[in-house]
Amino acid sequence: MRALKITAVVLVVLGLLTLAADRVALKMAESDAAERIEKEYGFSERPEIDIKGFPFLTQLMSRKFDAVDVRIDGIDATGSGGRALRLDGVRGELEGVRISGDDWDRATADKADGKVTIRYEDISAALPVVKVSYGGKGAAGENKVKATVGTSFLGQRLEESLLGKVSVVDGDTIRLRATGVDNLGGVPGLEDYVRDHMNYNWTINDLPPGIRLTDVEVRKDGIVVTGSGTDVELGDERSAGK
Repeated sequence: MRALKITAVVLVVLGLLTLAADRVALKMAESDAAERIEKEYGFSERPEIDIKGFPFLTQLMSRKFDAVDVRIDGIDATGSGGRALRLDGVRGELEGVRISGDDWDRATADKADGKVTIRYEDISAALPVVKVSYGGKGAAGENKVKATVGTSFLGQRLEESLLGKVSVVDGDTIRLRATGVDNLGGVPGLEDYVRDHMNYNWTINDLPPGIRLTDVEVRKDGIVVTGSGTDVELGDERSAGK
């Protein structure tokens, strides 16, 4: 009986040690992956990596991970006229991630979904002389954004506002376009001036092959952009394709 108790204790201890080793290896792998992504894509901040599934070591030996969640801050989308749009809180969910390469430097995800909420203050910071905010609902019930610009005319301070629409084009570009007039100030040429400063494109150059932007949703707290893809290439294969 005493021997059985000792054996049980040993098994429990071994199980705890195995679990601890699994968790330590997991954290090391997440840290290494985050560092590699930061360096390869040139992000200003290190991503957060969360590898799902248990046990981790079994997935590690098979070089295939059930699911991986990624959060990235500090991505810059290249804009018209060289003005970048900062993207924070980019969230990605990868499924069926397969690692390849002698240095474990390439990977392919069976499926990937992601989204980012772009704050209106970040959009305003990327546009010269224009302040962007939530514009309410349009005639068809869709949510709109509003762009407001202030100017001086005959010694008076005037503001002109236009409603606008946000969309995705070509799978990698966020487009902002003026669609109507709100509170027309009656100043000659001001409407065209606002339109010229509101119509902007921002292109995300570092999307991995296989990922495409698919939809945008205008909300009161910002604009949510979603994307998805299958057989998404990550790592050196992406770099080699440039």
